[in-house]
Amino acid sequence: MAISLQSDGKDGKKSLVAELNLVPYIDLLTCMVAFLLITAVWTQLAQLKLSQHGPGGTDGVDPPMTKVMVLVGAEGFNLAVDQDRVQIAKKNGEYDFQGLLAELKKVKAGHPDKDDIQVASEDSVVFDSLARTMDVALASGFPDLSLLDSGSAGL
Repeated sequence: MAISLQSDGKDGKKSLVAELNLVPYIDLLTCMVAFLLITAVWTQLAQLKLSQHGPGGTDGVDPPMTKVMVLVGAEGFNLAVDQDRVQIAKKNGEYDFQGLLAELKKVKAGHPDKDDIQVASEDSVVFDSLARTMDVALASGFPDLSLLDSGSAGL
């Protein structure tokens, strides 16, 4: 694209013809469109999905929520369901994942509407054991996992 500026010739100036370079402007617009498309995806990912449940008990007070937590420690597992605690000790120096699966299935049978579970570990636990614990929790019917450190677990 060219711009032409002409003078009337009285002041002795010559006509000026200049090229207007639009490439930087197009580059800027392309970057802005890409940025806006990327941030539009992040706004979808940042949304929290909430669901409104109906009213709680008959007296208008919601029933207390059941808290299920598994602590992976050096001695084995500590399963806590509200105030009840079950110790699942290691067998032959290995974690008893089958015992944990059986106990979690009992908890799921007792609380079929419960989908969330908290998994916590001590600092000395190897990540492979923690990952297998989370796999057992998923297999026993708790798809909503929360991973905590043992300090915030409160066990």
